[in-house]
Amino acid sequence: MFTVRGGACLAMPNRRESDMDEIIRWSAVETAKALAKGDVKVAEVTRAHLDRVADCEPGLRAVVDPLDEAAMAQAEEMDANRPKDLPALWGLPVTIKTNVDFEGHTNPNGIPALNEAICERDAPVVRNMRAGGAVVIGRTSTPEFSLRFFTSNPIWGRTLNPWDKGLTSGGSSGGASSAVACGMGVMAHGNDLGGSLRYPAYCVGGATLRPSMGRVPAFNPSAPAERPPLLQSMSVQGVIARSMGDVRLSYDVLRRRSSDDPLWNAAPDSGRAREDSPRRVGWCVDPFGDGVDSDVARAVEAAVGAAKQAGYEPVEVTPPMAAEAAQTWGLLLNTEIKVMMLESIRKMGSEAVNGLIDTMLELYPPQDVAGLLQAQARRLTIQREWARMFDYVDALIMPVSSLPPMRADQDFEEPESVPGIMKAQRFMHVGNLLGLPAATVRTLDAAPIPLGVQVVGDRMDDVICLDVAEAIERELALDLGPIDPR
Repeated sequence: MFTVRGGACLAMPNRRESDMDEIIRWSAVETAKALAKGDVKVAEVTRAHLDRVADCEPGLRAVVDPLDEAAMAQAEEMDANRPKDLPALWGLPVTIKTNVDFEGHTNPNGIPALNEAICERDAPVVRNMRAGGAVVIGRTSTPEFSLRFFTSNPIWGRTLNPWDKGLTSGGSSGGASSAVACGMGVMAHGNDLGGSLRYPAYCVGGATLRPSMGRVPAFNPSAPAERPPLLQSMSVQGVIARSMGDVRLSYDVLRRRSSDDPLWNAAPDSGRAREDSPRRVGWCVDPFGDGVDSDVARAVEAAVGAAKQAGYEPVEVTPPMAAEAAQTWGLLLNTEIKVMMLESIRKMGSEAVNGLIDTMLELYPPQDVAGLLQAQARRLTIQREWARMFDYVDALIMPVSSLPPMRADQDFEEPESVPGIMKAQRFMHVGNLLGLPAATVRTLDAAPIPLGVQVVGDRMDDVICLDVAEAIERELALDLGPIDPR
């Protein structure tokens, strides 16, 4: 049987079903080490994760497009032609969200009308993962237009949270979070416009990094027109995993340059990172002053305590202009939705998603030209104030949401609760408006789902976010293995 002790993999011959069960428990880092040492073949790892998909699907409706034949063919070819120098993700089983182009498959984005046209080439993030050696074992579900904190759509139905099927697995990368939480791949691609990496990771006790704006190239070759300007400046690509070490493993692979994205940014950091700088971490439980759930507060307290144990100096701070930042995010996004997306939503979206959009347009009224330009100018003021805060602290620990994970499809089934939902999620909107990196890390084994926090950094200080979040994770030493939804 395979066992893992301190990251070392011990292989025995005559692999049995229990061996395959052990493989899916390995982290991405552990799997990479086992593959590098030759203790296990790529085909064995791939087969174990595909078997896990077969065990869990279609029940969870997370991996909605399994790629067994292509994945096994790739794995066997990799074993037969093993390179001398292995790329960082060589042989690692991953999933891709169904809202980016994937050659030979559709990019429906949760919309039946778009589930027909076949993509002719990969999006840059897919190319980077493939170039890094990853084996794509399937594609994951997303809500219509990827505009919700809940994952269900008319094509594949509701994605279930493997911890508690009555709660959301998050959105819009809810298929990704559900998949990786129960071992269907060691990491899962996702993206984030208003929290769509951080909230799904939070909803399954997972780990992620919302990279700085421009850090990871983004583009869909099949798109009939360019992404609207505000999506260009607020939406990013990344991965969800079960540990911060696994997220870090993917980081250099994801951020490789692509000429498809002229907005890609190669800056190594914010320019303020110095080895001799104080290891000072800010923290804030309630930047909006509206109160948070008691378990959410405990998750922040656990993170602060762990950061202190790891050698950081915790400093309580009040993030500047937080409420205005969240409101500005909504005004800018909804102005763009009305001008550039609303016609398509009305035409192709379900009645439920159109009702949600109506509520959102009331909460964040679209602006006229003067209002749009004023909001854009105000964004720069807020960015400057947050940059000044990061002159004093290396990173900021704060909640992902003011509430534990919400009920599945709560926005559709209880439309009167949408204002409260958006109020709870403001913690994430600030990072999107300002283009900041933010890691999500588990810090509290609450019931029924573990909770975590965000570690937010200055623009381009992604590595600092990873460093702080990984130090917190290391000090807390929680069980981050996959769960069995059966």
